[in-house]
Amino acid sequence: MSAVLLDTHAWIWGLMDSARLGSAAKAAISRADTVQVSPISVYEVVRKARLGKWPEIVPHIDALVAEGQTLTAPFTRAIAARAGVLDWRHRDPFDRLIASTAIELGCVLVSKDVEFDGLDGTPGWLDRIWL
Repeated sequence: MSAVLLDTHAWIWGLMDSARLGSAAKAAISRADTVQVSPISVYEVVRKARLGKWPEIVPHIDALVAEGQTLTAPFTRAIAARAGVLDWRHRDPFDRLIASTAIELGCVLVSKDVEFDGLDGTPGWLDRIWL
């Protein structure tokens, strides 16, 4: 496995509470040549903290923004366009952008969110790993 993309929770848990990561998720991360996080995940974390939905993360925001263990995936026009046209019932814009990033970059997604399994059979979708 050459590259993985971390869903928002996988990124945070990997940094702060690795016991919450599934064993397959941990193995995929350790085997990957490249571990990436979408810039939309950074936005999602900061936004939830600002709205009071994730108060325990507030003291860690600056460190998360500066975090250098994972690469920041690009946010391109192709990713944005794919998110808009993706044939997937799931409407969450964060997840649509994360899925589109995984497809465009040819990455397996590390996520516990089973909604992503709805992408099975989508051209370019590789897989979701967790357990």
